[in-house]
Amino acid sequence: MSDILFQPLGDPIAGGDNLEKLADIDPRMTRTHYFDGRLLTAEDLERDQIYLDQRLREVGKALGSGIINGLELSFSTDPYRLVVEPGKAMTPAGRVLHLGTRMTVNPGDKALISQLNDGRHRHFNRGLYAVVLRYVDVPTDIAEVFPTDLKNRRGSDYALVTESIQLGLVPLPLALPALDTLRLRARLMAELLDNKLASSVVPEDSVALGVLAIAQDTPQWVDNELLRHPIRPEPDHNDLQEDLHRQYQSLLGDIIGHRAGGGLDQPFAAADYFPIIPPAGGLPRNAVDPQKGYHSYFPASFDVAVAPVREADLELIRRESMGLPAIDLNRDSDVSVMVLAPLSDKDYWTLSRQLVADNPPNERDFLYPDPLALRLYRKSPSHNLDTDASVWGEIWNRIDSDSLIYVRRPVRAAETGISGIILAQGASIPDAQPENDGDADTQPEVPTEIEDEHTIFLRMVNVPSLAKVRPANSEAGEESIKALTESLPRELRAIRAVLDTLLRVERHYDPVIWQTLEQAQQQDNLLRLRDLLMEAEPDIGSTARHIIRAGADLGLAENLLQQWKEQLDALR
Repeated sequence: MSDILFQPLGDPIAGGDNLEKLADIDPRMTRTHYFDGRLLTAEDLERDQIYLDQRLREVGKALGSGIINGLELSFSTDPYRLVVEPGKAMTPAGRVLHLGTRMTVNPGDKALISQLNDGRHRHFNRGLYAVVLRYVDVPTDIAEVFPTDLKNRRGSDYALVTESIQLGLVPLPLALPALDTLRLRARLMAELLDNKLASSVVPEDSVALGVLAIAQDTPQWVDNELLRHPIRPEPDHNDLQEDLHRQYQSLLGDIIGHRAGGGLDQPFAAADYFPIIPPAGGLPRNAVDPQKGYHSYFPASFDVAVAPVREADLELIRRESMGLPAIDLNRDSDVSVMVLAPLSDKDYWTLSRQLVADNPPNERDFLYPDPLALRLYRKSPSHNLDTDASVWGEIWNRIDSDSLIYVRRPVRAAETGISGIILAQGASIPDAQPENDGDADTQPEVPTEIEDEHTIFLRMVNVPSLAKVRPANSEAGEESIKALTESLPRELRAIRAVLDTLLRVERHYDPVIWQTLEQAQQQDNLLRLRDLLMEAEPDIGSTARHIIRAGADLGLAENLLQQWKEQLDALR
């Protein structure tokens, strides 16, 4: 096999930006050519330093920017201290920032701050500031400079350049309103969500660690989640949603702690604090009372339900839901939310079976086909709830408050006309089953909470369920129902075609409609039969005439077409 040789097609072109502005010698893109007998100058050596530095920064840019590990920011008021824990980060400029020991800064040391800023910033203006960690070059040591000719004198210059980091503040172009701290932080979550403001004001050789509020020349509070993010290339939708989720979880914990410290134990609404919340996140335990079918957290216009879920499935469900849009509590009105109560495998097996036993699927409200889901209301409903309050009470006693979450349910306008949610994929009932005193064959099957809209529809709408609503008025029709039950594939389009056909055909033709459906199915013509009837005039006689006329094309037997003619004659 011969080697593939590179064949140039034009003059070489240097990489980088603004190529037309590059000089003949660009220290970013060139390196020194060494050979014996060449006189080297400081410029030659610096060129190589710059070249290697640029190439390393290009690798850093390819990896992305953000926090690699550590660098947690904290704040104390007595005395005033900003503390940064050890860690690493990558700046947008491709610089690696490494902090090996804890850094403690006193924002009240005005003399030191003024000295570091060339006599400026002895006082801080009221406002919001990004707390950033920045790369700096620090000149160190002294080296003697020898003259290059007799006219010059000896001198000195610094001998080394030490790469270091420094903590600083960057003013944000945002006002600091006289607003409750927790509500202000929640508002900033929404305003800073897209990261555009941070990237426009934070220097590219820095990373943001959080936001500091200053009023009356004194630090007020720090939010150590705003502006900061893990290392990544350009953020996409899911990255921003994860940022929102992380900020929301941190702030929700502060809100719950603040209310508990002030003796405020009553439930509260999310809109009391947050203008926007992530598509999945935690919520207070007392915000939901499944025994009363009540919730206080979401707006009254939201469609809210609660269901048990296995702890092992919880993280997968959360990550799948994070791809949905964030929830705007001030604008969104038609949002479907599922509150998930995580249980161990053993508890889920036991309690979910009790819910299914007490709520047979064919007796449930069609709005929530899943027998494990319970609808919740912002106020106590006036009617009796179709639920087992004792079972839900036991579920609530066994869940961990910190693991209770909600997920936004996607609106799926599927061909079924039913909105559903895929909570996860691949879950199954544990192999180990608890002992049961009763007959195992009589126990209801426990469906998982993980069902797509097709499965839900087919569980509720199938041949046996349709036959109960539209029974056959002949022995032949009963046999056709049995045959369709056994042979009809559990495929949505086929069942939907049967349903549409039954809705279109008048009750006068009950003695022959089921045989017609069976024969059309055998010839794979169910959809053609449905479409034929949909195009027919809404007249009882027109139905029979269309089927008789198209009977041969549909594959219907001659004796069945004769029965249709007899049904048509009976109308005259």
